[in-house]
Amino acid sequence: MLKKLRVAALALTLTLPLSSCSLLGDKDYFPLESGSSWSYSLNKVMPDGKNNKQLEIRTLGETGFLSGEKEIEGFVRRTSDGTDYFIQERDDGFYRVAKRLVVETKPQVDKEARLILPKGRNLRLGYTWTLDTSPYVMHWMPPFDQANASIKPFDMVYEIAALDETVETPAGVFEKCVRVDGTGKMVFYADASAGYQEILINHTEWYAPGVGLVKLERDEPLNTSIMKGGKVTMSLTRFSN
Repeated sequence: MLKKLRVAALALTLTLPLSSCSLLGDKDYFPLESGSSWSYSLNKVMPDGKNNKQLEIRTLGETGFLSGEKEIEGFVRRTSDGTDYFIQERDDGFYRVAKRLVVETKPQVDKEARLILPKGRNLRLGYTWTLDTSPYVMHWMPPFDQANASIKPFDMVYEIAALDETVETPAGVFEKCVRVDGTGKMVFYADASAGYQEILINHTEWYAPGVGLVKLERDEPLNTSIMKGGKVTMSLTRFSN
């Protein structure tokens, strides 16, 4: 279950083969058209081994469900591991409002809507927001691996760091991309001699107009005998709408 949750977390956070974003005009950086699909190469590099896989995401369309007496509406994006994300487009940005894991019978509403990417006047250099997040690859080593379920979320500050970057992926070269930088600190208790350790985690996403997320990088630098981290790279390999 922990592995599924980590893969699902990656999927949030979206081929135009050999295309240039500048040709697409001023389109949304987080398209929600029904039937759109994205394929990513998901690579994890860790001190205790590598893990490579393909991640698929597709938009199923707009729907709604009841949570108590309140109706929640949103566009549904489904990942290849069976997780559904419910996304709302608002005046100031794109928000995740609920998700449903493959083992759940109904969506679980987020306590607060989670901003994925700002839009409009908020899509500007220096704009920041804070969300709680969990490690993507950080994990305890045997015989302490039973403690993996106890790893706590931590806050990460996201910032619009660039508005005109060029990104190269297996799907092509994308221009005029928005870059989002995230920084957070994770604290864990190593042992009686080392005490508490503070790990700086860096997270970067690139969004292309008319396409969405084209690349993601996350660095969780830790390599001790009891706990290890690593690096995650997610690159677009195909997009269709």
